[in-house]
Amino acid sequence: MSAVKKRKSLNSGLILILITVLALIVVTFLVSTSFVLDKTRYDYEMRESETMINGVAGSVSAGIGTFKNLSRLVMLNDEAVVFLRADRATPGNINDARYGVMDVMNATTNLDSIFIIRNDGAYMNTGKGVYDVDFELWRSDEWKDRILSERGGAIIMMNAGDAVRRTNYGSIVTIARAIYDINSQKLTGILLMNFSTSLLQEAIENQGSSALCVISTEGEFLAGNESIASYMSEEFVSDTIVHTMIDNGSDNAMISGYRIPDTPLVVLCYTDSKVSVLSNTTMYALISMGLVFIVAIILAANFITRNITKPLSDLTGAIEKTKKSGYLEKLDVAVPNNEIASLSDSYNGMVEHVNQLFEELIEKEKSVQRAEMRVLHEQIKPHFLYNSMETIGYMALNDGATDVHEALETLGSFYRNFLSKGDRDIPLSREISIIKDYLSIQKLRYGDIIIDEYDVADDVKDWQIPKLLLQPLVENSIYHGIRLKGEAGVIKITGYAEDGNLHLIVYDSGLGMEQEVIERLLSTDASDDSANKDISGPDAAKKLLSGFGLRGTIERVRYFCGRDDVVKIRSELGEYAEIEFIIPAREN
Repeated sequence: MSAVKKRKSLNSGLILILITVLALIVVTFLVSTSFVLDKTRYDYEMRESETMINGVAGSVSAGIGTFKNLSRLVMLNDEAVVFLRADRATPGNINDARYGVMDVMNATTNLDSIFIIRNDGAYMNTGKGVYDVDFELWRSDEWKDRILSERGGAIIMMNAGDAVRRTNYGSIVTIARAIYDINSQKLTGILLMNFSTSLLQEAIENQGSSALCVISTEGEFLAGNESIASYMSEEFVSDTIVHTMIDNGSDNAMISGYRIPDTPLVVLCYTDSKVSVLSNTTMYALISMGLVFIVAIILAANFITRNITKPLSDLTGAIEKTKKSGYLEKLDVAVPNNEIASLSDSYNGMVEHVNQLFEELIEKEKSVQRAEMRVLHEQIKPHFLYNSMETIGYMALNDGATDVHEALETLGSFYRNFLSKGDRDIPLSREISIIKDYLSIQKLRYGDIIIDEYDVADDVKDWQIPKLLLQPLVENSIYHGIRLKGEAGVIKITGYAEDGNLHLIVYDSGLGMEQEVIERLLSTDASDDSANKDISGPDAAKKLLSGFGLRGTIERVRYFCGRDDVVKIRSELGEYAEIEFIIPAREN
């Protein structure tokens, strides 16, 4: 074996290039700063003020948008609709509407109060304070027309257009909208949703600046730094941000203002500003700094591309290729002789180990399945043989040797087909022969209470199925269905091919099964077998879930087919039960 080459350290290379880039930046900065004596601040301060103003405006607009959505929920609230539709307002429907609206109100913060006004002037409200209501104003056509002109849309106003004011705490901002009946589209009332100025204060605090305030278009201070409100003027009631330079006595400052769209709210920002002109020397220094940065970035990018990005991309492509192949394969990719090569080697070692584990796991699973199939086969109890021999002995005493001979012939045929020379899979025709012999012997015991019918298509008789697939189902039909019902019953076997699958159906006109029992039978959870004591219903139905019976047969077919969706159970309690197996058809 050849000696492993000593790999270069990717970490060391990265550190070296970063130190080089850092040194270039520091040297360039020190050289440049010696020439930079003054720098303009106007654009910077303007951008800063615009950022803060837009931040406040965006937060407030988002909050208003949330409240608009909540207002729609209020208008659709069942109790509020009943209140608006009622012939008259009563204490009962007012309280119901108040509690219904409170459920919506409690879902958010900063919401101060909600008023719902009917067409007849009656109203309900819920809020956090005491309010002065100008009933004369909100009954006026001018006030109503201002809201109704939006045709159900929202309109933002201060203090509900002076119709509602808080008596114990500041002003409120109102979202007003007309309410139309969802069915008739007729006007049923007006909604006033009021939020406090705490929403505005939170929006300002989120910017982390004390140089902001929000005032109304009428000049009323609402939130933020109140000293800035004195700079309010009509020019700031604008849809674009307006900047104005002022003289604050010691230095120049900038006042920026902007009206939040579709609201009576103006955001003001106070910013100290110093303006200077860049010299040619400063320009050259900045250009030099930019060139050095570009060179440094190109060097770093080239190094990272050659030593990190491309090798990792190649590794990723190779891994994706093995993923699509459906089998883990070792990578064969040329990579730099560094940590990435170690990563590739580690991956290949892991792939080899995982493939080995997969092979071991598959072999173990096959062994487990074979063992489980053997256990299931060995679980068949000999009670049928004993019962049959007892029946034959009884016939020998009462009917003579001829019937005994026929019974023994039938029993012998049954066990010849039953044993099937140890085969696990047999043709469907042989399974049908087993069922016919089995039922012939059972008829000797139970007489005419069993009526068997067969509807098996010729083209499926030679197809392979697991041995003893139908016999446990027929046994269950007799012992847990027909016999307990106390009257003659039909057992019908049906077989046909459809869409490449073999459909085998066992029907009996016995007691049927409860839905809970059916769900347990179809469950793929192995723990269900231990939960039989919790199943309600006849004891006979419970027995279907244990031993070699129906549950065991379902598991055998699932193993045989390699999937879970192989069985359907249809039943009506007291009338019938029908079990259908759907398995891939296998010709002999």
